[in-house]
Amino acid sequence: MTIPRARRPRRAWWILLALGALVLLSAAAVAFSPGFRLAPPAAFGEDLTVELTEGDHAIYVTPSDQWSEIECSGTFPGGGVLQLRPDMTQQGLVLPEAWDSQGSFSVGVAGPGTITCNGPVTDGRFTVGPVVTFFTVVGAVLLAIPGLLLVIAGVTVRVVQSRHP
Repeated sequence: MTIPRARRPRRAWWILLALGALVLLSAAAVAFSPGFRLAPPAAFGEDLTVELTEGDHAIYVTPSDQWSEIECSGTFPGGGVLQLRPDMTQQGLVLPEAWDSQGSFSVGVAGPGTITCNGPVTDGRFTVGPVVTFFTVVGAVLLAIPGLLLVIAGVTVRVVQSRHP
């Protein structure tokens, strides 16, 4: 008497690959989406008027080795004045364009704000966007690890199934 073989699911590898790809895309969105939510950049010396929501925002500048010589000032709704907080955990942006973090600030009242930056950087520009910290990057990496493991598992299952019909 022979025991019939149990039918193994043939599409498990595809499901693992799809889930892994979805998790990896989510990690990429966490890491790179702030770069696509920036105000239009302005040249150094020009005023940038931007609609600000309540909460934290960051100023990003043209990458250079003269970070300490760049100064930014501004005014906010309700008569607030820009007070940049240099933050050692704040990160620059890489997509769709590279930007160095100049610092962050907080706005208590939503409304338009006017910011200007000056510095010795040739063709220097600046912009305002969401704060990206070291912990945001770590979160994206921690999210990417299970995604990568799911993709590896999917490929492994596919290879094993193709060798053992």
